[in-house]
Amino acid sequence: MTNQTEESEVTRHEVERVITAAKDALTDEMVARIAATAGDAMELMDQASRAGLGKAIPALAQLVNNGDLERIVQLARIYSSAQDALTDEMVGRLSEAVGEGLTLLDQVNRAGLDRAIPALADLVRNGDLDRLVKLGRLYSSMEDALTEEMIGRLAEMMGNAMTLLDRFSRGGAVHIVDLLEKLQSSGELERIAGVLPEIATRLEVVNGLLQCVESATVASEKAPRSPGGFGTTWRLMNDPENQDTLRFMLAVGKQLRQRTSAGK
Repeated sequence: MTNQTEESEVTRHEVERVITAAKDALTDEMVARIAATAGDAMELMDQASRAGLGKAIPALAQLVNNGDLERIVQLARIYSSAQDALTDEMVGRLSEAVGEGLTLLDQVNRAGLDRAIPALADLVRNGDLDRLVKLGRLYSSMEDALTEEMIGRLAEMMGNAMTLLDRFSRGGAVHIVDLLEKLQSSGELERIAGVLPEIATRLEVVNGLLQCVESATVASEKAPRSPGGFGTTWRLMNDPENQDTLRFMLAVGKQLRQRTSAGK
């Protein structure tokens, strides 16, 4: 018991010495700083208690354990660096871009263009959008290549074509189209198409015959009048070419008679 009392006295004396030494070492300025620090700490603890930050301690601990708090700090540093790098002009441009983007979104929403998104997606997936872009480029190139003279000619050609179509319509071209449709449905058009080459050949023969008649008429008009008589006829009959011509005419006459007899 005496030993314990003596140890307590020794400990008390040492504590008193430490406190005395601390009092002697502390200046008025240090005491004021410690008091201010203690006051700020107490005020901070009071604010934290009032704000209920004690409930956030488990979440903060989890952020620290997962390393997310460090990522948030790095993100804050990046944001701070970006904010320091932004000038007033850049901030104005970003604000203007954001405003224009919101205006564009509002116009798209009002116009109902969201309903066109599935169709655009189909165009992109099928490759039709690229074809439309190429068609637009082709049209733009053609528009750039067209001169005023070419545009005038195209307009004149279109006008003539419209006039021609109007004349066809007034002249009964619709009836011709109807007739062609009927011939197509009945199969007569195919038969006519098969006969057309033969008709073209026959027309060439008829054209040659008409030319021969015309040439013969011109030659007869230029030739002198025949003197007449049996001798002249005999000399004509003695000519081999005249005999061949007469034979050809007789053959044509026989064919005409046979066709006429067959028709009856």
